[in-house]
Amino acid sequence: YSKPVKGRKINWMKAGIIESDGVFTVSPYYAEELVSGVEKGVELDNIIRKTGITGIANGMDTQEWNPATDKYVGVKYDITTVMDAKPLLKEALQAEVGLPVDRNIPLIGFIGRLEEQKGSDILAAAIPKFIEQNVQIVILGTGKKYMEKQLEQLEILYPDKARGVAKFNVALAHMIIAGADFMMIPSRFEPCGLIQLHAMRYGT
Repeated sequence: YSKPVKGRKINWMKAGIIESDGVFTVSPYYAEELVSGVEKGVELDNIIRKTGITGIANGMDTQEWNPATDKYVGVKYDITTVMDAKPLLKEALQAEVGLPVDRNIPLIGFIGRLEEQKGSDILAAAIPKFIEQNVQIVILGTGKKYMEKQLEQLEILYPDKARGVAKFNVALAHMIIAGADFMMIPSRFEPCGLIQLHAMRYGT
């Protein structure tokens, strides 16, 4: 609205919403957010309000994301063995990314697109404020080039504390979910993130 594109234009999303039999999104709360105003509805809130929208809570692939059978982690575990397995998986993750191996250091993970919606800039601003504590952080993601560069600078600035991997790596994503103590999710808005679901399943 504030910077309209000149000339004829087609909004494929708007066309899809108007022509579809039903509109769905990844959570009941996000369905409410989308019609709450221009910012959250990205200027389609008025159209979505007319057509209606249904939110169905996101689900994960429980076969791929199962710590008892995960092919990417060296120690399989379940709810009865999680406390024994997690320190071993943290050590394996530390070794994999080249951080000092120490099961007693709290390890924070971040997996996501490097863009403002996911709060990657918030994360970059926060790291210098907490990295001097007894903590390590492993970040995996791709996205905006300047954010990827920031990510790759981490291990230069904090060689014993931080690792940034700016590429798509399924095996490492599984290792981070299994080996980290905490997952950081600084998103400005997060409809129903799979990372949270994966983390809960893995006791992280």
